[in-house]
Amino acid sequence: MRLLAVLALMLMAGCVARTQEFHCKQDLNNAETFELKITPTSLTYRGRTFDFKEEAGALRRYRDTNQENEIEFNPIDGRLTLRGPSVTLGWSCTRYEGLK
Repeated sequence: MRLLAVLALMLMAGCVARTQEFHCKQDLNNAETFELKITPTSLTYRGRTFDFKEEAGALRRYRDTNQENEIEFNPIDGRLTLRGPSVTLGWSCTRYEGLK
């Protein structure tokens, strides 16, 4: 019974929410900024949630619920591209790091 309790605590310690946060600036207008949140299953862009679609190498693709807009994000170089029916926007994002 004691072993079971220790195992349960170890498993629970490994279940941590992996939310990453980024500060993004638009390529064409550096004054245009926003905060980006990414979890393993979704991305939050300006208050809108995009669901994870697929991953190819470091590139992750997300799609909104209406299936109209798609976001491609590469967390290694911080490049984010929003593609919609009438617009394509590029962003440069920097990850927030924890205090050391």
